[in-house]
Amino acid sequence: MAQRWMTGGRLGSATILGLCLCGAPLAQADSLIYKWVDKDGVVSYSQSPPTEAGARNVTSFTVESLPIAQQRAAARMLANLEKMADADYAARENRLKQADRKIDAALQRLQIAEKRLSEGSTPTGDDRVGNVGGHARLRDSYFNRVAQLQDEVDQAQQALNDAYTLRDQL
Repeated sequence: MAQRWMTGGRLGSATILGLCLCGAPLAQADSLIYKWVDKDGVVSYSQSPPTEAGARNVTSFTVESLPIAQQRAAARMLANLEKMADADYAARENRLKQADRKIDAALQRLQIAEKRLSEGSTPTGDDRVGNVGGHARLRDSYFNRVAQLQDEVDQAQQALNDAYTLRDQL
């Protein structure tokens, strides 16, 4: 028969069960463990009573009623779960830091592109063809340059949006 631990929080109920089983000084209410079989025949454990309608064979027990050997086994399980949780947490923090660095780099790229666009949008003497009706006519090269600078801004903005999206998915 399959078994599963009902999860929740960073370490899940399996860890909570491990804490309970290792003899940690908990209040009697906190050391109550529920065991049941769901409609698919899967055995589940939790510190909360089952909420699913198909739960059957619901039993509960306290940590104090477990044999010492099971308490020791639970302590070993808890140590392994804590190592895994710490490694997972460190890996997630590392991914978040990398994502933050990508966001910072994309933001700097956007700021540089916006500054270049601002400076490049001002026509220089070479950009003017001549006066027509008191106004200077601008060369196509000016408009091409401004369009290229605007494309750089758009690409930098998209890179920043992508970096934020990737971080949000972590």
